[in-house]
Amino acid sequence: MSEKRNDSAFYTNSAGTEVVWEEESCDYYVVRNGEMRIHYSPDLESRIVIRYTDQLEDVGVKNDADLERFTALGDEMFEWIHNSWFEVYTEKDPDFFSDPIHDLEEAIAYAKEQAENNKKEQEK
Repeated sequence: MSEKRNDSAFYTNSAGTEVVWEEESCDYYVVRNGEMRIHYSPDLESRIVIRYTDQLEDVGVKNDADLERFTALGDEMFEWIHNSWFEVYTEKDPDFFSDPIHDLEEAIAYAKEQAENNKKEQEK
């Protein structure tokens, strides 16, 4: 079973934005943005509101495979109301931010690609 945790749901520890990846050698960094809200009804009668990663883990969602399995239960049991996402920022250009990205590995790759493209532009 995969232990990957690339979904932004696993990096939602507060409201607002949180830096989830940065490297000293890279001018771009990844933040988790947005709020998460999931309604989980394990017995189809009660409802648990999930807003943060620790609450998600408390109901048994520990990785991307678990999240996919729970989501497949359908809206009656596991309903996404709001989902968080990743964005890429750079301090070199405060007006720059990426479109929403929903996979951490993709967001990191995008940040590195932007840094490389920026470096090539500066070398011209």
